[in-house]
Amino acid sequence: MEDESSHSIKLVNFVSEQQLDEAKRTRGERIEDGTAQRDRPLYEILKENKDKKDAEFNERFKHRPPKALDEDETEFLDKLVMVKGNMNDKWRMRKLNSCEVSKQLLQHSPMSCLN
Repeated sequence: MEDESSHSIKLVNFVSEQQLDEAKRTRGERIEDGTAQRDRPLYEILKENKDKKDAEFNERFKHRPPKALDEDETEFLDKLVMVKGNMNDKWRMRKLNSCEVSKQLLQHSPMSCLN
């Protein structure tokens, strides 16, 4: 029996109405502990908190100058411009070739004799 009593059993402490009233008087009502009722939906409260946090974050980085590109980033952008230019050149060449082929076909077609 002593072994059982030596083990501490933790019981849930219930709060009486008097204790709640005392807490309200001493520190004011709080939503998080259930002593105050919300007058707005939870969605609005959470959205307001998120907007406030985002505004604080943006304010911290608002006055910073833009970060300069490092060597790897400039190299990547240069390659990107070069590849895009090559793709445009290839596209123009294919278009010119297809136009030339179309002209040749029109010149040698039997219908061209009728005109």
